[in-house]
Amino acid sequence: MTQKTASGPFKRSTRAWYSDLFFNRRRPHFRALPMEWEKPDNDDDYQKMIHGDGFVSPKYADEGDLTQHPVIVHDAEDLAEYLLPTYFEYSQASKYYQDRYYFYQWVFVFGAFLTTVAGSIATLLYIPPGLSASATQIAVTSQDLNSVNWQQVFSIITAAIGAVTAFFTAVSNRGEPQKRWGKTRRLAEELRMHYFTYLSHLPPYDTPDRLKIMRSNVVDIRVKEQQNG
Repeated sequence: MTQKTASGPFKRSTRAWYSDLFFNRRRPHFRALPMEWEKPDNDDDYQKMIHGDGFVSPKYADEGDLTQHPVIVHDAEDLAEYLLPTYFEYSQASKYYQDRYYFYQWVFVFGAFLTTVAGSIATLLYIPPGLSASATQIAVTSQDLNSVNWQQVFSIITAAIGAVTAFFTAVSNRGEPQKRWGKTRRLAEELRMHYFTYLSHLPPYDTPDRLKIMRSNVVDIRVKEQQNG
């Protein structure tokens, strides 16, 4: 009788385990993402973007041919023109600030790690005063590699890494990427709520002037965002 090996969900490769690590899943783009969103020139690309974010696109609807539902098609076109551009602006800004936040976190964590390593090496290479002449000579001889004072070299490296880490930490605290990330994502999801409320003809979008109300609400969201900074 042959023994069956584990398979399916019980078998995890080393690569799969590594890919689930936080610092691998949240790797930042070292070339920053664009903060501003630009509407695609091609309508097909725009409709794909709409569909990809979970909205209704008459061209790429999973529910079938929406042309049989002219009210839904008309509502989707109004939303694509008046609401979704603002949604994509906030969504893109949210992705940008999220990426910057993770970038600064990477710099801080790896900077702290490298500072600790370099500082530890510099400490190990330090020759304390008060040693006997023979002990001091042995220590100096053991470190004399091409007449380089490695203790000073690693001390300088420690200071340099610490300065760079402190600089990026200060920039992160000043720019508040985590706060801006949360704010822009909240605004984007608020617009998403208005999108599906409008599409469902629920209050306040259950009146003949529903388009006017929707456009007014989008403007109000933008104005409040600008006033709150």
